[in-house]
Amino acid sequence: MLTVAALVLVFGVAPSQAAAPPAADRFVATELPDSQVGRQMGWLIEASARLPLSEAELRAHFTKAFLDSPGASPAEINQILRMLVDANGLRLLGLIIVEPTALVAIVSGRDAQQLVLTVAVDATGLVAGATIDPAAGDSEVTLPEPSGRAAVGTDVVQLVDRARGGRRLMLTRWYPAATGARGGGLASYASPRLAAALGLPPVRVHARNRARARRGRLPVVLFSPGLGVSRVVYQALAEDLASHGYLVLAVDHTREALVEFPDGRFAFPSVTPSKDPIASVSATRVRDLRLILRSLSTMPKGPLPDRRRIAAMGHSLGGSTAAALRVESTVRAGIDLDGTIVGAAARSGIRRPFLALTAAGHWAHDPSLRRFFSHSRGPRLALEVAGFDHFSFSDMPVIAPGSPGVGKRPSARDISLQTTYVRAFLDRYLRDRPSRLLDRPSRRFPRVSFKYCAGRHLQIGGSSCP
Repeated sequence: MLTVAALVLVFGVAPSQAAAPPAADRFVATELPDSQVGRQMGWLIEASARLPLSEAELRAHFTKAFLDSPGASPAEINQILRMLVDANGLRLLGLIIVEPTALVAIVSGRDAQQLVLTVAVDATGLVAGATIDPAAGDSEVTLPEPSGRAAVGTDVVQLVDRARGGRRLMLTRWYPAATGARGGGLASYASPRLAAALGLPPVRVHARNRARARRGRLPVVLFSPGLGVSRVVYQALAEDLASHGYLVLAVDHTREALVEFPDGRFAFPSVTPSKDPIASVSATRVRDLRLILRSLSTMPKGPLPDRRRIAAMGHSLGGSTAAALRVESTVRAGIDLDGTIVGAAARSGIRRPFLALTAAGHWAHDPSLRRFFSHSRGPRLALEVAGFDHFSFSDMPVIAPGSPGVGKRPSARDISLQTTYVRAFLDRYLRDRPSRLLDRPSRRFPRVSFKYCAGRHLQIGGSSCP
């Protein structure tokens, strides 16, 4: 799993040869502001030319919570910087987002590779969140075409949780559009500023912005992204499910990943002090999804949710979040895409249908997942995909092949494989439509192996699969 706002390669294109400097109009400024966050970014750029940095110096600039979070120790920060810079260190090219307590800059690293550097500070002026990602190129890519018959509509909704001090959540809805509905043209994969800040290339989608929704109530899929990952990088799966009649709601968990709000302001990643940061983040995520469940009937006009047919799904820590919703009576099924199960769910299991679809080797090396399945009592199925890496369960195989955790080759077929199995599981347990794909290994998908299956709805039965 990825740390919260750690100084890591979260996603982006693979390191490449030197690219031409970005056009000047990409930048809102070419010099750092004289502010706490400006001074901290300036220190980091300067310090990158004299690695390794001592633990004492790092602790003088980063919050204790950040350095204590997984993946952001002083040794790991030095290791990551060594990968990305040469003896000259980082060099500032320009700023693309300027906020009072956060900056996003394009910098140049080893071999003139362009990088996106984000720094956010807390009230004391220490760095509470930082990311560094390879910047994307300018070549447009297109997501795989949805396999269902329905055209797809999409819109963006903001929710506010008054019970948590006005916490704001952004979520995207994908849904089957009414026949002949055109909407406002093709939707954007992400806004230009958000795409630049996330290091995303231009991506063409198939969903139409604010297209009129199909009549009738739709089965619902709540989607929770990986830790520190934006909801925007899971759109191929969402579009495909929507084309088959599902209403997909993907949320950004504010303060985990970079989030853009309708007023143009951003919420930046930051680490909250906690003895157990993963447990703290997980609890916040569950409350976020509960807010969405409570708000299903009061969202802006659009697709109508069927509150009797709801599934929770997520990638990485989002898969554990889906499992944690086992206590919600309205959630009928759950799906974990390559995630470790943490918290009470790992100890007590689940009594509802649950699918784990994992990368190669995950089942053997993750005792939490095996323990979760052994303690569960509902129909459950664990499938492993040969050749898949952690971020194969996202749009990355198409938009950023070769990135860390993605694999070396672009492959729309990787996305097709996962959408087929996810849809078969949801069809069975939300729509009562049987699928032989879940009953036994398929010649059509020889890379998929059955690791665990049990429950009266699965024909193989037993405590394990052949």
